[in-house]
Amino acid sequence: MASAVLSNASRRLARQHQKFGTAIASKLAARSYLTHSQLPEEHQMIHDMCRKFADEELAPHAGKWDKEHTFPEAAVKHLAELGLMGLNVDDEYGGSGLDALAYAIAMEEISRGCASVGVIMSAHNSLYLYPIDAFGTPEQREQWVAPFAQPIKDDGTMNVGCFGLSEPGNGSDAGAATTTATLSDDGTEWIINGTKAWITNAHEASAAVVFATTDKSQKHKGISAFIVPMDADGFSLGAKEDKLGIRASSTANLIMDNVRISKDMLIGEEGQGFKIAMQTLDGGRIGVAGQALGIASASIDCAVKYSLERQAFGKPIASLQSIQNKISAMVVARDSARLLTWRAATLKDNKQKFTREAAMAKLAASEAATMCAHQSIQILGGMGYVSDMPAERHYRDARITEIYEGTSEIQHLVIAGDVIKEYKGM
Repeated sequence: MASAVLSNASRRLARQHQKFGTAIASKLAARSYLTHSQLPEEHQMIHDMCRKFADEELAPHAGKWDKEHTFPEAAVKHLAELGLMGLNVDDEYGGSGLDALAYAIAMEEISRGCASVGVIMSAHNSLYLYPIDAFGTPEQREQWVAPFAQPIKDDGTMNVGCFGLSEPGNGSDAGAATTTATLSDDGTEWIINGTKAWITNAHEASAAVVFATTDKSQKHKGISAFIVPMDADGFSLGAKEDKLGIRASSTANLIMDNVRISKDMLIGEEGQGFKIAMQTLDGGRIGVAGQALGIASASIDCAVKYSLERQAFGKPIASLQSIQNKISAMVVARDSARLLTWRAATLKDNKQKFTREAAMAKLAASEAATMCAHQSIQILGGMGYVSDMPAERHYRDARITEIYEGTSEIQHLVIAGDVIKEYKGM
């Protein structure tokens, strides 16, 4: 039933293009949506489906998964059955064929239920599937996209993907990759050596998109992107990181020691890797913004519900002005960030430049998540500081959204750099 929702939504988008033509459909896609009630019917369907799934199957178990550091395998399989593990992939390759706005909406609702499940979904969709789908050959899409867009295998295991860009010695400086890829003497294979750090889904993934230097003299223009099967000889994993938050997802190093892959595992062209990585991160930031919005919404839910039940001075604390001020600030921050996120997603769907807007959305949403989680704990007081209530988990989960896929400081550089470039061109 739920997967039919995504299928129906995808068909409606396709019919819109057939009925109105590409030009008019593009204008429709460029509309600004301000509230959930204004969204097109297919997006409302996705929102309702994901919200129900989060309330019934994620939120009740999120605390246990977090405490036990348990990968939520059954929940992720259900995501796959709903079509959410191939949300933006065309149906030709087994995906749901939906747009970036649908992805942002789904990410918020799934992450409202469990931020760990949100990041598993985000890394798989935004970081693994997107670069192969966008830059890969038809053969690569058939072999490395289609089985991951419908990831449940016949034996019940799953194809999950991950993304290897950061290294132990570089994070924000993505152009300083020390991992290398060299052609074998006979020119039929790439030989990869190096370590990638902080890799989400590392221990569950069966394939990785890996960035490696193929020409050191060209600096960032000498970086290339590859598909690396994780069962290749010489490929190993580091220990799972013991993280502050998003603890139900695995994070570990990818270690490659003379890993040999076929020459045709190069994504795009040699030297195109840095461009592929930056374009991938632009779209990924919409996903992280959605995740952060979900954490912010969960924090608001927790705080407001508690404030209506908790009595002080003979009345619910929700009637106290100081509590109302906090609730107001939380909702304003969350809703403002949501509009920025929807704007970035809409620009992407309309094939317009969205790098600055994605950075703005990610920056605003991640800072809103941290602020909302902080204020939620403050409203709950002592109850916010213990694991009996989810407020402390939301706070721990929120912090990473200001770090991965570009720190807040990097987002400021992206935004300011684009503004300055715009003014110089005047």
